[in-house]
Amino acid sequence: MKIAYLSSATVPSTSANSLQVMKMCQAFSQEGHEVHLILPPADETPSDDGGGKIPAMASGDIPLSESVIRQYGLASGFLSRRVKLLPLLGRRGLAWAEADEAARITPDLAFTRGIDIAWAVSQHGFPVMLEIHHPPTGRIGPLYFRQILRIRNIRLAVISRALEENLRRTYPALHGRDVLVIPDAVDTEQFRNLPAPVRARAQLHLAAKKFTAGYFGSLVAGRGVELICELARRLRDAEFLMLGGNPEEVEAWKTRTAAAKNIRWLGHVPNAEVPLYQAACDVLLMPYQREVTIRGKGNTAEIMSPMKLYEYMAAGRAILSSDLPALRVMLTEANSILLPPDDPAAWADALEKLRRNPEKRKRIAAQARADVRPYSWRGRVKRILEFAAGSHG
Repeated sequence: MKIAYLSSATVPSTSANSLQVMKMCQAFSQEGHEVHLILPPADETPSDDGGGKIPAMASGDIPLSESVIRQYGLASGFLSRRVKLLPLLGRRGLAWAEADEAARITPDLAFTRGIDIAWAVSQHGFPVMLEIHHPPTGRIGPLYFRQILRIRNIRLAVISRALEENLRRTYPALHGRDVLVIPDAVDTEQFRNLPAPVRARAQLHLAAKKFTAGYFGSLVAGRGVELICELARRLRDAEFLMLGGNPEEVEAWKTRTAAAKNIRWLGHVPNAEVPLYQAACDVLLMPYQREVTIRGKGNTAEIMSPMKLYEYMAAGRAILSSDLPALRVMLTEANSILLPPDDPAAWADALEKLRRNPEKRKRIAAQARADVRPYSWRGRVKRILEFAAGSHG
């Protein structure tokens, strides 16, 4: 099958959006499909990490560079191309530009996370799969979505059951239409044969013998970074690794916590290196708050399906997590320690108990790894393609 993946994401960048796009394209390719990733023009898209503009690509399909493959932890590459935008329209013309580019490929399936892109490419008559991660926003998003619900060559997938319920309440036209609920996934091959924590820390030149807790992800509001800083203040003989955030955010947090000698702000690392850093931790922390923000998307605490949840489970390390309904989709008392998101004392007590109980750490970590095994990217795309091939509801 020839698949055109139409994306508005910046590539390369440190965003979770772009990582998910790249893992999906790899999985489609690994399943034997011909994948064409269609991206915005390089000279119109500043990188997420503040590193300036991305070098331009040549027109037409080109293979991914080795640096991009490494950054996203890909086992193999696929073809990508960038569109050109009309100067008067700029980014407002992206949906039509990508739809026209897809028409040149003549795909068997067009896949996208953009509501406006799905509507535009559907006008060419191709089967379209739209994957939704949050309710339509702004003034235009809901208008596009209502139009999409009238188009029968567009099928819908959503990231969580809560999001599906939200959309069905908001848009009565969804009644009678099938919607695939499909959470995120993990590149299971990346997490095979990881070293023990002490050995992993030695490989990374970290404090090998020091009990280590790790956090991976954004440093913006709602992720619980403040709670982790409080844990570091209470447990001064433990080491806290903080991976993620753009350079400005990392520097701001370094300044804010300059007195804390047991927090290491490591910033962004390529996805290919994430498994080793997670293996270096005795415990992985996921202190999402009751309000979780994504830039411009509002509170996503009830509808999210974070990729790092699946990575944490695959890493084979004990997980301390906020007890939120969206995380309960995967986490239980058997495979994690679930805690109130706003109680630092409970978190400190749980972390101290896990430090003194290595057998419990191993037991819940092993259960988490077993529970996440079915959630591979390749399994995810198989389910999506099976759904896309079904009759349109």
